[in-house]
Amino acid sequence: MARTNRTRKTKRLVYFFLNGKIHKVIKRSRARDELWAWCYPDKKRVMYSYSQVKKYMENAYSVAEAGQILGRHKVSIERYILAGKIKEPQRIYPISNPDGKWNKFMLSESDILDIHQFIAEDGYSSELPSRTELIALLKQNVILYTKNSEGSFIPVWKAEE
Repeated sequence: MARTNRTRKTKRLVYFFLNGKIHKVIKRSRARDELWAWCYPDKKRVMYSYSQVKKYMENAYSVAEAGQILGRHKVSIERYILAGKIKEPQRIYPISNPDGKWNKFMLSESDILDIHQFIAEDGYSSELPSRTELIALLKQNVILYTKNSEGSFIPVWKAEE
């Protein structure tokens, strides 16, 4: 089966990137077009228009989710980060204790594309999705596969309208 382990379900909006900063949804009201969120870099609560957030946001992914998308273990990705081979992503922390020791990396879509480029350039590319496949996975587009005459599966995309 071709890449069945890389299909993703739509996830609920909890963490997102907006203007290059990681946010956590505190409260949302589609009826009032409001979204209250915690901005981690600024350490404050902010309010946005829900429709604008949905339009301009980038999804946020944990290291484990990024590893699953890229076909790598989360420990490998953490090693790349800690060794300085890739740019350190933003961190989240408990809102009640921003100065505590616990924190977790959250990756944006552009961070995942940078990791993909690093893996591809350094030759760690066995079972790595193509850049187009990766973008389709991140945007939750449908990827169709067709079997060629040699018996291997190749991805086929619907043209954008």
